[in-house]
Amino acid sequence: MTPIAIMNLLSIYPEVIMIVFGLVLVVLDVMTSDEKKSMVGYFGIAFIIITVLIAWPPVGKKFLGFGNMVMWDSYSFVFFLIFGVAYTLTTLGGVSYLKDNGILKGEFYTVMFFSIVGMMFMVSAFDLTVFYAGMETMAISMYILAGFNKKSVRSSEAGVKYFIIGAFSSGLFLYGLTYVYGATGSMNYLEIAAALKGDAAGLTTFKLCLVMMLAGFAFKISAVPFHMWAPDVYQGAPTPAAGFMTVAPKAAAMGALIRFAWIALEPVSGMWALFFSILAVITMTYGNLVALAQNNVKRMLAYSAIAHAGFMLMGLVSMNPEGYQSVALYALIYAFMNIGAFTLIGIIKNKGMIEDERLESFAGLSKKSPMLAVGLMIFMFSLAGIPPLAGFIGKFQILMATMKAELYWLAIIGGLNSALACYYYMRVTIFMYFKEAEYEVEAVVTRSAFITSFISAIMILVIGFFPSFFVNLVKTLLV
Repeated sequence: MTPIAIMNLLSIYPEVIMIVFGLVLVVLDVMTSDEKKSMVGYFGIAFIIITVLIAWPPVGKKFLGFGNMVMWDSYSFVFFLIFGVAYTLTTLGGVSYLKDNGILKGEFYTVMFFSIVGMMFMVSAFDLTVFYAGMETMAISMYILAGFNKKSVRSSEAGVKYFIIGAFSSGLFLYGLTYVYGATGSMNYLEIAAALKGDAAGLTTFKLCLVMMLAGFAFKISAVPFHMWAPDVYQGAPTPAAGFMTVAPKAAAMGALIRFAWIALEPVSGMWALFFSILAVITMTYGNLVALAQNNVKRMLAYSAIAHAGFMLMGLVSMNPEGYQSVALYALIYAFMNIGAFTLIGIIKNKGMIEDERLESFAGLSKKSPMLAVGLMIFMFSLAGIPPLAGFIGKFQILMATMKAELYWLAIIGGLNSALACYYYMRVTIFMYFKEAEYEVEAVVTRSAFITSFISAIMILVIGFFPSFFVNLVKTLLV
């Protein structure tokens, strides 16, 4: 093989391995009986672990191929780890839920697995063509997961809403992409940056396409005012799918956005930095304020996911290495917090064996199921950013990166929003420990839910008590 061919292969070999493993999962699904479909998910976890071991790149080594269109490096690898953690936790924790609702099917795991392939291409992309292909692969998978429970009207509605609004945002992004090509003559990140440096007169045309493209990005991370789909979709989707959707696609979009903004848009950083600073403030504030008024815990977490997206945007606009390092660490911590919380929420049912998400259903839960109450308390405290849990470490790192960039006003607003979020997270704990149950609910911590919540809680405590190890690990990988 020629050196160019070898470099091309090295730039996409993790994605190729994942695609091959994904096809193997499809075959395993056909060969597995209906009662053992969870085995497809477990094989998916094994395949991700194998890919992680094979694809671990040397620190600082970059494999750029196909005419500088895609690159595999430690940055891509870190986000792949986050996707793998989200898949693993969702698979382990969702078995009982899927079985109880009659939707334990191999397709759930294969679709989720192939969505990770799309996310990997998003983060590894150095060309808008590759990014768009990866984004659509991820988006189509998310539409399917949102409407996976065909027996539920709410799930079907979530899938349709997500598809319609997602198609509109994709069209808007694609339209902006064509303007980028018209203004710069290329869709490669490096060539776009070079064109912007050499043609300041063309910036007026570029502003229009930039707004449309950034609006498409904002939709993927559910930033205000492009968040309209998120509450209904997260509430209506099967709970394991909702947990995965609040974590992995958001991390993929943030990882891809950082790479695009810091490389392609570096010459015009003043144009997008202010845009995303304002977007971060609006997203954080709106998400937290609306979450305060929610009596449905799943919907409350949906609005809190919007607020967390705004918080991660602060790392983007800091425009320093600490910024993207803190976003990667935050996304990893958020995976443990949010998927753990969604896993435990999904096992609370009323007498009719229907998932009960009302805040009142959590009343007196500490007496009925002490283990569940302790787990949820850890997740809620961590999401609120209470020290010394991992959520505090994630928020602290982002605030420090923002202050290093001398964006003190943004850091102050972020801190105030973190304090505001404490109220609605604490409400769940108050109901569990200080309110008497008004009606009977069933809350049995199943084996699958226990495994996921236990792993998530332990990681939250370990990261919280030993933050320097994980902070230094991310810094070492993201050189």
